[in-house]
Amino acid sequence: MAAVTGLLSGSLSLASLPTLAADPVASMVGEFRRHCQGIRVDLAAPEDSDDLFALVESGTCELGLTDAADVPQSLAAISLGTQELVFILPPGSARTGGAPLQALELGEIPLVVAPVGTSTRRLLDQLLGALGHQPTLAVISAQREAILPLVVAGAGAALVPEAMALIAEKLGAVVARPNPPAVRDLVLVHRLGPLSPAASRFVDMSA
Repeated sequence: MAAVTGLLSGSLSLASLPTLAADPVASMVGEFRRHCQGIRVDLAAPEDSDDLFALVESGTCELGLTDAADVPQSLAAISLGTQELVFILPPGSARTGGAPLQALELGEIPLVVAPVGTSTRRLLDQLLGALGHQPTLAVISAQREAILPLVVAGAGAALVPEAMALIAEKLGAVVARPNPPAVRDLVLVHRLGPLSPAASRFVDMSA
């Protein structure tokens, strides 16, 4: 696809959950900017899905990237497929041949988690709840950027997107997939009605 430098100008406001910033938002924005070089992208980082929905409903952000849970009827939602999350464990954690974390282990492993209400915490609670477990909490951190360093420092394990797990693995963390898998559906949301040319192009390139 040829670059369209000069065809569009202005800005595009996009909100994203913090755990989606590295993947898939970075690659989506990078691709968009390669083809729409006249558009500045303004990225907002709401704390949770409710804050993201509020930004989009108010028009502060034209688009929002989140998981598919509880999207308000006032917003249109475009499916972006799924994202798998995996566990990262402190360096030196014993795993045999990349064996997945089984149900019993998931109920016993000390966890570094985000606060209740965040998308990854909701997915974790759903995963453990379906197995009849409550999470064993080691650290609750509202600072999402601290979760990876906490795991690497030995504070506990964490459920993170695969892109973050690859970074953690390079720092010595042990990666293990849960059994059953932890998967969330991703959507791009916007207000009902026509989109700006920049937002329409972003949607077309993302869908």
